[in-house]
Amino acid sequence: MSETPRLLSGTPPGDLSSGSSGLADLLSNILRAVHLSGVVLFRAEFHDPWSVTTPDSCQLARSLPFRTERIIQFHVVAAGDCWLEIKDHERLWLTAGDAVLLPYGNEHTLGGKHGAATVPISTLFPPAPWNDMPVIRHGGPGAGTQLICGFLHCDELFFNPLQRSLPTLMHARPRGEPDDAWLETSIRYITHEAMHPRPGGQCILARLTELMFMEVLRRHIQTLPAGQVGWLAALNDPIVGSAIKWLHTLPDEKWTVTRLARRVGTSRSVLAERFKHLLDQPPMQYLAQWRLLIAAQLLKTSDVNLKNIVARVGYESEPAFNRAFKRLFGAPPASWRRQQTPVSPGLPNKPAS
Repeated sequence: MSETPRLLSGTPPGDLSSGSSGLADLLSNILRAVHLSGVVLFRAEFHDPWSVTTPDSCQLARSLPFRTERIIQFHVVAAGDCWLEIKDHERLWLTAGDAVLLPYGNEHTLGGKHGAATVPISTLFPPAPWNDMPVIRHGGPGAGTQLICGFLHCDELFFNPLQRSLPTLMHARPRGEPDDAWLETSIRYITHEAMHPRPGGQCILARLTELMFMEVLRRHIQTLPAGQVGWLAALNDPIVGSAIKWLHTLPDEKWTVTRLARRVGTSRSVLAERFKHLLDQPPMQYLAQWRLLIAAQLLKTSDVNLKNIVARVGYESEPAFNRAFKRLFGAPPASWRRQQTPVSPGLPNKPAS
């Protein structure tokens, strides 16, 4: 495809100097850019005593039919309860209606109330290929727990800003409050669709899991404590958040720190100080990296020629762009483009052990 990505089209709506709606639009643009694709991988029926271990995202990615290492694993508790444990973290108890996401895909262990020998979850799967979502069963004669397990695949390039800001584990536990309604509904529909398969179910589940992640992410941003740093915290900052929105919306502008500060309505020194505090880099360095990420995405997903890409991301010199691109990605743009393979998520042949 050769059209301009939605991320680059248009101009900032209204006043970008403040306001939650503008920052919400920025998050929406980022989420579009990461190309989230949800997959419900399997359904599990465990009975006490039981305990299983799930591989990390790198191992899981190697078994999938597309090239990626950026996998966000998730579990939804459809019925019963269980615990989840990650190395160097406290054991977390989950109950029916809970969802847990692992943005970095850490290896983790799940288990019931009673102790049991831990087995690799991959050993419980039926033989490949899988034409339908498999249901795995394991454990003893005790109380049952039903899980819906899968992952979200996203583009490694654009996920990078988010990646540095997310916790190891994100736990969502809606409890009937008004603000929980959307998340609670999403989890309930995921559970129902997985437990009662119907035509088109995989497609519906994919969209539902993407919506669940977005809502969990939004809740996470709203509850960030004061003094937090990182990209998500920067979105909450009225100065840096507004500056980021200008840079993302108009990356080809001839930005300087002074001009950006004027657009945001602050001084050059205040903008530079806030950027350094929240993102540990100056505004123009952030812009340079963002331009290269946009260029990489265009190289990977479109047939736009290099000259036009260079212009779209604000470079006046193609040699200067080539040097900057090679520094960040380790290869010249043309060579890097040839190495890329379009990806299309689906059910894998068999997860890694």
